[in-house]
Amino acid sequence: MSAGSSPPLEILGLGMSMMDSIQVVDAFPEGTGVTEVFDSAMMGGGPVPTALCAASRLGARAGIIDRVGSDWAGDLIRHDYRVHGVSTEYLQLEPGCRSSFGTVLVRRSDGERHIIFRAGNFTPLSTEELPREILEQCSILHLNGRHWPACVEAACVVRESGGRVSFDGGAHRYDDKFLELLPMVDILVVAADFTAKLSGSDNRDDQLKALSKWGASVAGITDGAEGSWFLTGEGERFHQPAFPVDPVIDTTGCGDVFHGAFLFAANRGDSWEDCAALASAAAACNAGALGGRGHLPAISEAERYLA
Repeated sequence: MSAGSSPPLEILGLGMSMMDSIQVVDAFPEGTGVTEVFDSAMMGGGPVPTALCAASRLGARAGIIDRVGSDWAGDLIRHDYRVHGVSTEYLQLEPGCRSSFGTVLVRRSDGERHIIFRAGNFTPLSTEELPREILEQCSILHLNGRHWPACVEAACVVRESGGRVSFDGGAHRYDDKFLELLPMVDILVVAADFTAKLSGSDNRDDQLKALSKWGASVAGITDGAEGSWFLTGEGERFHQPAFPVDPVIDTTGCGDVFHGAFLFAANRGDSWEDCAALASAAAACNAGALGGRGHLPAISEAERYLA
């Protein structure tokens, strides 16, 4: 690193950046009529982006690789990254295109949500547009399958350079194409719905066994209030309970925050058990506030939560 230059980014993410409009309601609407909103917020969203914001808040040097539209939402997306300390050097704005936007309805009684989504019409990133030099320098690359096949190529670059690849298999997002990526994944943490479709089983042991066959250093399954289950490359299994939250305000982004905290801890060399504990604490903190980035804890707060 030359004199005066910034340290390399530790955790990079390749994923979909978006804006979220969060609206708290008594019940999800089922037909025509009027629904009263009791609270609201506007903030950046997306699984990989929110994980990066969580990791940055804890102290990691994080950056996003993505493209958004050059509209008002794209401007807000870029601003929100900067507020959370995430580098936008590799976030491209495409003229004349709209960015992705989501409306998140949050049920006031239990924090559950219903998402209404409008995809952006920008051009997906190509393999030729990947910032290879920065990928070769990062410690961990976090993916969820967006910008395919650039996603696969980025994983190849990072693995060949000695970095680690993380994959977030989200609920309702299983696709057979991901089987091409999984052999390159070191940190494989997926939602219960994803692993049920991947394994064809509802049994946790069978699911972990199915995940482990891809050779990841750690494989995990997250399931909200039920906690998370892990199997390490050395064959060690453990369950991380979810921390109680009272009251639960909003579960939006809790899984994404879990990923970000897990990667922060992995990057600093924590054991897999300690990674899962910190991730669970960070997710619990975020469930007590409105929005996917409503309460991203600093490391001191997350560790006090653990204590």
